[in-house]
Amino acid sequence: MNPAAYCIVTVTDQRALDSVHEAGSQRGSFRDRHPWLVALELLEKAQKAEEVMPLIFAVEPELQLKDWALVTDIDVATYSGQAYETRCSFEQLRPVNPIFESLDSLMLLPSQEQLHREALEPIRKYREHLDDIHVHPYAICETPAFVYADLHASLPHAMF
Repeated sequence: MNPAAYCIVTVTDQRALDSVHEAGSQRGSFRDRHPWLVALELLEKAQKAEEVMPLIFAVEPELQLKDWALVTDIDVATYSGQAYETRCSFEQLRPVNPIFESLDSLMLLPSQEQLHREALEPIRKYREHLDDIHVHPYAICETPAFVYADLHASLPHAMF
């Protein structure tokens, strides 16, 4: 189970995450009135590559990273041509290690042109830290190392 190179980061409140933890299922869904159309495309791309796409939750009002999960489905509904509702379903909700709780511990996903240039030319890699402006309604970031480490740790040892 390999994670995609990118993840989705969004904002919620602690009560919503607590209710999923208290239910004990590690599964839940998140709703937003913004159309997550690019997030849906990225999920489909990850699924075609047999990868999983992480979803990281920042909690208001401090905007600290508290939990992350794996996206299972994104459904975007259109009402009256102008109103939207996105439902993002997730599983395997787990806490973010406190040393990574700062929003700027994540990097925004660079453009395809920047990634292509870095691959072809001998230039320094350039990344922007996630901030409180870019996290609403959701941000597309590079999948952080703690996701890779957590997924690796959760695999059965027989797979190595």
